[in-house]
Amino acid sequence: MKGLLRGIGYFLLYLVFTIVMQVILSMLIVQFAAGNGITGGNQLEEFANSNILGMTVASGVLTILFLFLLFKIPKKDIRKEWKLNRFAASDLIKACLLLFALSSLFSLVTLNVDIENSRLIAASAQYYSSRVPYLGTMLMMLNLLVIAPVSEEIALRGIVYTRIEKNLKPVIAMIISAVLFGLMHFMAGGIVLVFGAMIMGLAFGLLMYKYNSLWICIIAHICANIPDFIYSKESFASNGLKICLITVFSLAVLATLVWIFKGNRITKKGNYPNDG
Repeated sequence: MKGLLRGIGYFLLYLVFTIVMQVILSMLIVQFAAGNGITGGNQLEEFANSNILGMTVASGVLTILFLFLLFKIPKKDIRKEWKLNRFAASDLIKACLLLFALSSLFSLVTLNVDIENSRLIAASAQYYSSRVPYLGTMLMMLNLLVIAPVSEEIALRGIVYTRIEKNLKPVIAMIISAVLFGLMHFMAGGIVLVFGAMIMGLAFGLLMYKYNSLWICIIAHICANIPDFIYSKESFASNGLKICLITVFSLAVLATLVWIFKGNRITKKGNYPNDG
């Protein structure tokens, strides 16, 4: 129970810090806008929404720094605490295939679902690119392929999962970290994104359990975010193509899971015991 409470406590600390940073950055953006003659309520809201991508990137960087200092200042061994262990290339391939296929499946199934946060982020990216060519695209890539995977995996698998696993069964750590991972996405996309994030969280938890390496979870998370740059309503308007891809990725998920479960579980760094 102690490990469970500590894990949830760290999660709440992470969540509160992230929210506080976003509120502070929003206030700074509003103050900056006011200082430049933007005073109307609608104008301030529009300006803040246009800069939501920049605030997300800044908040993510500060969150990673916060998590690092949270363990570094007490002189804890971060590599050991977060399980930043080495991994086999074959295990990484399995992890990336699973998460890319699973994320692609979710993206295709929910292609016509309007997720407000995604729309705001896309509009913000266009705003930045209108100011500086490709700046919005670069910020989107930085956020989805670096900042989000690193910060979320450190918090949910490197800290929450590992704290819970110390005192309870790994399956409990998987489920709780997945549920928390889902709930933290509620404001970004409602119940649809919560459900999708929970499924993805279970997959990340499985990888953490199976391969004992946060690095694999981080890289797999990057692969899971790549579909955000691929699928769109315009590109996949054909139901025939969409159904075909859903079938292919469903089979890919099942095949990769079988491949993963047939392999060895790594219990310690460099230790590959036989599961059978």
